[in-house]
Amino acid sequence: MPDLRDISLTQLVYFARCAELSSMKEAAASLHVAQSAVSTSIGNLERRLGTPLFVRRRAKGLVLTAAGETFLIRTRRILADIDDAMAAVDPGQVSGELRVGVFPTLAPFYLPEIAQRLTQAYPGIDAQFVELGADEVESALADHAVEVALTYDLGMGASVHRERLLEAPLYVAVGPDHRLAGRDRVYTFELANEPMILLDLPHSRDYFTEVFTRRGLAPVVRHRFTSFEAVRAMVARGHGFTLLNQRPVHDLTYDGGRLVVIELEEEAGSLDIVLASAQPMRTLSRRAQAFVAQCRAVVAAQATHPAD
Repeated sequence: MPDLRDISLTQLVYFARCAELSSMKEAAASLHVAQSAVSTSIGNLERRLGTPLFVRRRAKGLVLTAAGETFLIRTRRILADIDDAMAAVDPGQVSGELRVGVFPTLAPFYLPEIAQRLTQAYPGIDAQFVELGADEVESALADHAVEVALTYDLGMGASVHRERLLEAPLYVAVGPDHRLAGRDRVYTFELANEPMILLDLPHSRDYFTEVFTRRGLAPVVRHRFTSFEAVRAMVARGHGFTLLNQRPVHDLTYDGGRLVVIELEEEAGSLDIVLASAQPMRTLSRRAQAFVAQCRAVVAAQATHPAD
């Protein structure tokens, strides 16, 4: 077993940054040190541990070994604990790295303002945002890859702590020439034989299709996309309808098409936007609690002044 005195905090910082960026060159640039310093530090750390932490691949850069993945989880905990210890000594200072998960389709609606407010209020926090699908949030929290996540309440087990921020109702989007475009409200059975453009993300796809299957209906899925904007653009050009939970402040798509948004029957089901963590929110680091506070404020403000 290596002597802990042979492992430095600098080595842990360099290792964590290399793992994050998959590149010694990029890690060195982000840390404002020479690449040779990072390379030497990682090499010394691997020798102290007696095992390689990375596989060096020309095409993919640095790839964590099984030992590296295990060591990264512990390293992140150590670095977070050190940041918390420093904050405890200086209660007026909230600083250090904070890793946050965010659901891809929620990011453009909320994250820019949250990040702006967080930076203004706490310039010492180095927030790192990671896009996580519904099938990735729980494991990322358990492995301490992120401390908190802004996501939908989809696909997470009972061990995940949640704070509900907003109920996001379902709505129907169609093109301006669609037969239902003039309606204020649509019922699910009216869409059963219409071509559907599906947002095809893990758990999301099941959530949208179950709106129909719960009623003994089968949606006619014409196209599938993992891109929120690709779905909107196809709908605007008349290729079908879609179901979504987020509504941009304007009805234009990237290519200049226009969407018509229609309310869906209330019993079709809504979806909660939540903050998720591996521990109760009140026990999170002060950095994470600062992020949580900004999330609450931004989501509440947008709910008070919706796009429509």
